[in-house]
Amino acid sequence: MIPQLPGFIDLQAANWLYPPHQHAGGRPIVIYFWSVSCAICKEKIPDFLEFTSYERQFFDIISVHVPRSVSDLDTDLVNKYIVNKGMDIPVYLDNRHQMKNRFRVQKLPSIVLLDKNGRMRHIQTGGNFTTMLHNQLDALKYS
Repeated sequence: MIPQLPGFIDLQAANWLYPPHQHAGGRPIVIYFWSVSCAICKEKIPDFLEFTSYERQFFDIISVHVPRSVSDLDTDLVNKYIVNKGMDIPVYLDNRHQMKNRFRVQKLPSIVLLDKNGRMRHIQTGGNFTTMLHNQLDALKYS
C-alpha cells in the first residue's frame, strides 16, 4: 500500500497491472482514463506518453484502463498493448468501473487532475492537450 496517495484511489495490488512507485504521493495527480478497445484512446496514447515524459517531474501520473467490452477484461491483451506502446506509468485495471464512477467519467479518453490534497481540479474528455489543460497543469505545479 502507498499511503501518500489519496485514500479514494484503490491501492489493492490485485487491481494494478503496474503499481505506482513507492515514492508516489504528496504531489498533484494526473489520471488518464482509457480503454484498449477505444480508437480515440489509442490515437491519443502517443501524445499522452510524450506529455508524461515532461510532466512526471511535477505530477504523479496514473493511467486507468476502463473495459468497454468483455474482451477488454483480458489482462494479457491489455498488457501486450502497454508493452507495445512502451507505457512506463502505473496502470490500474478498473474492471468494476470503481475509479470511472468515482470521478464520474462519462467518455473515453478522459483526463482528471487532482491537486496535492486529492481534490479534483479539472476533468477533460477527448484526450486533447489544449491550452485549458496546460493552464490547469501550470496552476497545480506552482500551488
